[in-house]
Amino acid sequence: MSPALRINTLYLLSGLGTLIIALAVGLQPLFLDVVLRIPYEQAGIINAHLAVVTQIVSLVFVGWMVMASEGLNRGAFLLLGFGTAAVGGFLAPLGGWMDASLGISGLLFYYLMRMLISLGSETVQVRLVILGGEWAASGQRSMPLTNLTAMMAFGATVLFAILMQIPHDGGTATLLMILPALAGVAGVWLVGWRSFDAPGVHHGPVGEIGDKLWKLLSGDPRLQLGLAAAFHTRADMIALSIFLSLWCLSFADAAGMDRVFATAHAGGMVGIMGITLLISLPFWRCFMAQRGRIGVIGASLSLSGIGFVMLGSTVDPFGWLAIPPLMVIGFGLGGSLIAPRILALELADRELLGPVQAIFHLAGGLGVVLLVQSGGYYFDAVGPGSPFILMGTGHLFTMLYAFWLVRQGLDESDGHVLVATRATDLKPLIFMLSMLPLLWLVGRTILSGYLPGTSLGQIPVGFINRYLGDWAFNFLLLSLALSPLQETTGIKVLGQYRRMIGLYAYFYALLHVLTYLWMEWAFHLHEILADMAKRPFILLGVIGFILLTALAATSTRDMMGRLGGRRWKQLHRLAYGINVLIALHFIFAASHDNGEPFLYALVVLILLWYRYRSPRRTGRGKGKAKAGPRPA
Repeated sequence: MSPALRINTLYLLSGLGTLIIALAVGLQPLFLDVVLRIPYEQAGIINAHLAVVTQIVSLVFVGWMVMASEGLNRGAFLLLGFGTAAVGGFLAPLGGWMDASLGISGLLFYYLMRMLISLGSETVQVRLVILGGEWAASGQRSMPLTNLTAMMAFGATVLFAILMQIPHDGGTATLLMILPALAGVAGVWLVGWRSFDAPGVHHGPVGEIGDKLWKLLSGDPRLQLGLAAAFHTRADMIALSIFLSLWCLSFADAAGMDRVFATAHAGGMVGIMGITLLISLPFWRCFMAQRGRIGVIGASLSLSGIGFVMLGSTVDPFGWLAIPPLMVIGFGLGGSLIAPRILALELADRELLGPVQAIFHLAGGLGVVLLVQSGGYYFDAVGPGSPFILMGTGHLFTMLYAFWLVRQGLDESDGHVLVATRATDLKPLIFMLSMLPLLWLVGRTILSGYLPGTSLGQIPVGFINRYLGDWAFNFLLLSLALSPLQETTGIKVLGQYRRMIGLYAYFYALLHVLTYLWMEWAFHLHEILADMAKRPFILLGVIGFILLTALAATSTRDMMGRLGGRRWKQLHRLAYGINVLIALHFIFAASHDNGEPFLYALVVLILLWYRYRSPRRTGRGKGKAKAGPRPA
């Protein structure tokens, strides 16, 4: 295959790969509404949970495949990805029939099939980005990567918007659900016909690659900024498709409009954003050549952030005032999509292309999990426009990190080489991302307080309490996962961030408890005790919080010295029991309709299983003896 034909086929495969997930996500609200008939008051959270669950599965499997199997044939992975998506796409529409005829939960079946679609699509996307970098000449990757991003945007937005104009009811919505499967079959055929038999890159031991990867990420703050941008931009495309559709459907119900027209209108809005994104790509390439990567990421995040805030403040999604924000969002997303990708491919050695893309995939996946989940809560509890304001404030806050890098002298020369190199680590980035949930909540509370009765709405206390509790559990799980991540990647310094993540878990848990005591019960002790007697799961949360307080209070170096290394380690092993308690607290407290509490419990069990078998499996007795205590 000639180089030109090979790269053009790569672009076509990229369009097919993103069309699969765009159709699955975009048709999801309509299918759940008219076929599975989920309650409207739960539409936001169920649609968000679907995106979250499927993304977690993709993070685990796709990230593992990229890190552990770099030397294997690229074509085999593309075939596997397209084939998996095709199977999920063909079976997903059967959820409604299984629910009506067999009494099997159609929603649960649809969850499983959406996992297959997401897993297949993201396997394809990650592999195609790596292939595009390998096939492009060193130092000349901006054009292939820009074109690859253009095809992804074309498949994800423009084609989706055209297909969404087809009139559909419950029956035709089910038929349209087969389109992702047909795109998967087309991808399988194209990969086999073009014989993508290029071998992968063979790398050294995992520990050696991990050390090289860490030196690259920690030594170049531009990559750290790129990770922060990836955290937001991957979630943007999914969140826009879901929440625009839900917004138009909810407005149509309130105004007595046709829901078919509302769904088609949402697809058109996504198409406007996608066309603007495509138009912006040549501009951002020129801007990048003149101003460097940091400037592109900062400017693009500024634009998209402003656009999201404008869209969230719009009252009528069918009015012309909704169009300018979408165009601003699309123009901004163009830069924040291509600059991090080009950075990752240009700054990484060939053997690190796969691992670097895995890290960027991980960052983007975490953004989908956390932002779309929070957006679903906001949509149901606060209002249809609130998820967009949430995403916009995150963009603007990340933009400040870009400006901070410039103020620190970490700018680029004309050759895109760092002018100043300073000792940096990930603490500023982790601090910024960890504070985002609180800033979102405070911002929404202030807006709701100063603008009562507007489209922004008031925030219920129950939502605030649940929101803070979820984020406390997220940080607690992340703290527990750092050790397995450190051992599997070989990046030894990851352990130094465990204390910081653990303290953020305690910070959000403290806010969660204070919200319950103050905002729900105004510190009335007898009413609090009566509520605990009525709902015993609260006692599990109280015990977990007391134990977590003990860990936070003894997390300093001074307390390590006072307790002694052995006793300190024994005390901080309570972190495992705390996770179990909080998982049980979540299971008994939350609704089980979407399975989210059990998913969290499964993650806890997997992490505890890993810690139980890790010493016996790896035999690292001496290495563990040399390692110092790690704050929980």
